[in-house]
Order: sequence, then C-alpha cells, then structure tokens
Amino acid sequence: MSVAGTLMVAERLEQRLAAEQHEKRFRVYAYTLGACAASVVAWHGYFARDLVRAELLPVLVFSMFIGFAWYFSFSIYPRASLSISLDMAYLMTALCVLPPPLPLMVAFGGAVLGCHLRVRESRLQNPFLQVLSLNTGGLVATALAGQYLSVVMAPHWEFHALTWGSVRSVVALFLAYNLTNVAIMVMAMLLKGEAVLPHLVIYFRYLGSLEVFTMPLTLGLALLYAAAGIWGYVPLAATILLASGLLKKLNQARNELSHANEQLQDRSRELRILNTIGREINSSLDPEAVFAQISRHMLRILDAPHLFLSLYHRVPHESYLEYVARDGLMQPRPERALGQGFTSWVVEARRPLLVHDLEVDRDSIPCAPVILAPDVRSIMSTPLVFNGETIGVLCVESPRRGAYTVDHLSVFTTISQQAAVALENARNFQMATVDQLTHLYLRDFFYRKLSEEQARARRYGSTFTVLMLDLDSFKEINDRMGHLAGDRYLQRVGEVIRETMRAADIPCRYGGEEFCVLLPETDLDGATRIAERIRARVGKLEVRAGEESLRTTISVGIAAYPADYPGTIQGFIEKADQALYLAKQSGRDRVISTASKPDRARRAR
Repeated sequence: MSVAGTLMVAERLEQRLAAEQHEKRFRVYAYTLGACAASVVAWHGYFARDLVRAELLPVLVFSMFIGFAWYFSFSIYPRASLSISLDMAYLMTALCVLPPPLPLMVAFGGAVLGCHLRVRESRLQNPFLQVLSLNTGGLVATALAGQYLSVVMAPHWEFHALTWGSVRSVVALFLAYNLTNVAIMVMAMLLKGEAVLPHLVIYFRYLGSLEVFTMPLTLGLALLYAAAGIWGYVPLAATILLASGLLKKLNQARNELSHANEQLQDRSRELRILNTIGREINSSLDPEAVFAQISRHMLRILDAPHLFLSLYHRVPHESYLEYVARDGLMQPRPERALGQGFTSWVVEARRPLLVHDLEVDRDSIPCAPVILAPDVRSIMSTPLVFNGETIGVLCVESPRRGAYTVDHLSVFTTISQQAAVALENARNFQMATVDQLTHLYLRDFFYRKLSEEQARARRYGSTFTVLMLDLDSFKEINDRMGHLAGDRYLQRVGEVIRETMRAADIPCRYGGEEFCVLLPETDLDGATRIAERIRARVGKLEVRAGEESLRTTISVGIAAYPADYPGTIQGFIEKADQALYLAKQSGRDRVISTASKPDRARRAR
C-alpha cells in the first residue's frame, strides 16, 4: 500500500475508534443515570412505603398515563437524545397534586412501562438495560427537581382554585423540567462527541410552541384532580392520551409520506443522471471515447480512482483488449489471454462481483485475487451483456475498505448496461467502417467523408487534398514470404499512416496495398509535407519474418481541391491516381502531385 493510502486508512481507523469510544462513554453515562434513578426511587420508597400503599391507585394511574403517553409520543427532533412529549403534562400534574416522594414513583413507573412498550414494539434486546436508560434517568431526575422545587414554593403550592400562585408554580415546574432536560442532553451530546449547539437550537425552537399547550393542560388537570379526585381526572386524561396516539399515527403517516416523496425525488434525480450519462456515453462511436465518458462519470459518482474495461472477442473468448483509467487518465493495453482472475470469473459466471475488503475476504473470493494496483482493498466488477452475450467486463477498484455497497453495485450495474449498448454500437460501427487488418477506414466510409468535405469546401470556399499511396513491389513480398508475412507488413504500414495523421484526417485502405488519405483544410504544400513524412517512415520500416527482414518503399500521388476537381468525386480520385501512376513511372519511392513535372519528382535519399 502506498504512503497516501496508509495514512488514509490510519485516519479512518482513528475516526472509527474515536466514535466507538464516544458511544461507549455515552452508554456508561445512560446506564449509570438510570441505575441512580432506580436507587433514588427505591430509597425514597422504602421510607415512604406506608404513603405509597395508601396512595397506590393514583400512583398506578399516573404511571400508566405517563407510560402510554411516552409510548404514543413522537420525536420532534429525531437526532436529540431526549424527546419532548405529552407525558410532561401527566408528570407535572403528579408533581402538583401528589405528596413527595410519590411523583418519583410515578416517573419511574411510567418510564418502566414506556420502555417495556417500546422494547416490545421494536423487538430490542436487553429490556432491563433499556429500563436503566437515559430516558428513565431523565424522567426521575426531572421529577426529583420538581419535588424539591415544591418545597421551595410551598406557600404558593395550592391547586384548589385558579390563582396566580398556582400559575407561577406550573411555570416554575416547567422551567425546572426543561433546565434538567437541557443539562442531561448537553452531557449526552458531549459524551457522544456531537455538536451541542444545533441540538439546543432545535430543542428551544419547538419548546415554546409545545408548552403553549402543555402548561395550560397541566394547570387544568391539576385543578380537575383537586376538585373531582382521581375518577374525575381519568376521563379527560384518557381523552388526551387517545389524542396523543392519533397524533403519533398522523406523524407516522406524514413521515412515511415524506420518506416516499424523498425516495421519489431521489429516483427522479437518479433517472435524470442516468439519462444524462446514457446520452453522453452514446454520443460517440469510438470505444476509447465511450470509455473516457464512462471513466469520467464513474470517478464523479462512485469516487472510483481505478477503473478498467475489458472488451472480448466474440468467438472464441480467448483474449481481450483492456482499457485502464487511473484517476481520470486513460490508456489502452495490448491484447492478452483470458486468465483466471476477476474478469475471467465475471465472464464465465455472468454476474457481478463485490469485494468489501480484499485482505479479509481473500479466501472467500471465488477467483484468483489478481489486481491492477497494489493498494486495492475494495473491488466491484460487472459483466457487459448485449443481447444475451458477454462482450466485456467493467471493474472499479478503491484503496478504501468497504468503499462500495449493494446500492453502489445497483447504480454501477445500470450504468454498465448503458455502457454495453454504447460499446457494442461503437464496435459494430468500427467493423462496418474500419479495416480489421490495418485499422484504417474502409473505402465506402472514405467516399462518404470525401463527399461531405467537398460539399463543405464548396460552401465555404476552402481547400482539401487527397493522397493516393501504393506500396512498391509489394507482390514480391507476398510471393516470396507468403500472405501472412505480407499482412504483418500491411499492419505496420497502417500504424505508420495512423501515427502520421492528424485527428481530423481520414486514412483509408483503398484496396490491397493501396491507401488513400483525406486531408481537410490542407493545401498542396501541406499535403506534400505530410506525404513526405509517410514516405520517409515507410522507407525505414523493417518487419521481421522468420530470419528475413521485409522492407519496401511507397509512392504517393496528390490531388488538390478545387484545382484538380473535374466535377465528380470519382474523377477527383482518378486525378490522385494519375499522380500516383506518374510517381510509379518516375522510379517509385517519391511524392508527385498533378502539378508536378516528372523531372522534378523527388527521390528518397
């Protein structure tokens, strides 16, 4: 692994260990707070056991309402450790009307019931630890704060009638409740390693609107309990409990609708992206250009620094041509035999391969772990299938462990399907327009481009030239060494012509050992210089055939538009052919245009 890769892995490992440490500290804090709450309740309950037995019914009723209200509540801010719900109203009412330490029993009993209901709903493990949690400790802590606040405000603690004293008492209770909540939440966020300020902002943003309802409700319930007792309190409290349950259902429906809308938007955005990718990929009929587009999009979407494409021959699947992209830079590789690595397995199995960690999963990989880069940890590979036939393999690699998921594989497979269509179209186009031996264009394609260039030149008053090339004494090579040796020589000549051409030029294998080249926006002097470069390079070309060395020369004829254009495309080609014939008659291995004189023809030195 490279130094950069090592540093990156070490940094991520350090971050993960830090997060695990924060989570461990938070859990210790939560369970400690819950255990302390249970101890406080047990201690107070032991010394007030006679009072608890005498007021057991109100304790059970208030605990039940708190537990179900907490169960029916919905989180206003999901990331907050403590949610605000209507259980506040029941707890505050118990603090107003019940003597100490009964509110502690109510808070603990409600927390136990609420935890039990939530554990059953979510099917969580360790229900005992769930009871000894942050929520239980928070409820008991707020009840304890309210209990001691009632001692301070004892002169105003009267709920037989609606007075300013009772109003101040309720406001003081809610103030103590929220301050205690904030203290517990801040400690939890610090131990989790999360930012405290955003949580506080959200907490206080929703607190005002919620307490506009809960504080009058608490005051009304306390006055009703004082006037009518427990049985007068129950109907109204039950109605409020039912309303909170309905609010939970409505909130769940809203969240599901919001989630479905987000999924729809994500799907729509994904389809737009895939449509754009498909349009750009299919905009070219050159396999290298198609792969360049694929590489660019994969680097952007999947953050794939290593990408390679293997295109296979149709029949049989014996070798493949590989295109490799590293950090957006693409380079073709020569053909090689089909081996036993990732690509060969994907071709044979015709299904994707996803490796999360090469070092860990090496023994479980169903193929030989052959990789392109030494620092590769994650691999994702999928077959390119067109009309039921595997035409190649597309693979991405990353130095990061677990860089790709099943969701990434789904997007990758979709793009690969589009890539398969684009690559097959490009390959079919090449087979229809490119000579498979020399990789130069075929005659029909050359004539089509020549007609287009003539129409364009006529419209804009520009010029172009055509080179007609023919190998000298090539028949002797075929007769003496055989056609296979001749084909190898023609391949090398095709390479020379392609390497000498510009991007806009159109080189063509006209037939046998004859070649044509269309040079747009090129006058006679420019065409002569290009032709001389080709003639000089072919003259130096040497191809081994067994123990012998194959060498020959090339003659070139040039025709320029519009000076040599007789009115037809075929006539124009004949002009270039006449110049080529003149070069042959003048001694071969020379470049001659229609304007040249035989005695001015230049011979290679």
